[in-house]
Amino acid sequence: MTRRDRWRKARARADRLHARVADLRRDDTHKLTSRLVADFDVILVEDLHVAGMLRNRRLARHIAGAAWAEIRRQLTYKAERAGVRLVVADRWFASSKTCSGCGTAKAKLPLSEREYVCLACGIVLDRDENAARNLAALAVADTRESRGEQPDGSDVRPDVLARPAVAPPREESSRTQRRHREVAAVGGAH
Repeated sequence: MTRRDRWRKARARADRLHARVADLRRDDTHKLTSRLVADFDVILVEDLHVAGMLRNRRLARHIAGAAWAEIRRQLTYKAERAGVRLVVADRWFASSKTCSGCGTAKAKLPLSEREYVCLACGIVLDRDENAARNLAALAVADTRESRGEQPDGSDVRPDVLARPAVAPPREESSRTQRRHREVAAVGGAH
């Protein structure tokens, strides 16, 4: 066997491996979006400035591999088919900088600051949990607005804060766990 034949054989093996990983990722994306549409009546996504985020060399590879545009595309058409409301948070909505308790917004909040501390009301939360609560309140407000319901004088935030902003994780089947181990062994799960 010549050197060129060995190269072609190795290249074909690598191509099959890459195709398998791409197929597994595509399948996971479809399953995720289908589960979200099946489980929730309202889904909120953020309109992020992905091109700007890709300039961060530490995060670029992870962001590019997450397929956010594909997830949003699938959520859009699947939600429309199922009659589920898809709310898109504006790019400039300050979900991380706004206090989920009192609504006070900070002028600046560096990414290195992982805890949100409100100087007005004293609430201390994980930065991501604070943003999730603000986004959940936005989804509730947008849904009420779209239905034409008028608030009965009560505040939306206490109701939203009482519920978890994100659904609890489901137990993965042994088949899914096995597939994730296979992908991780191949070259990294997403």
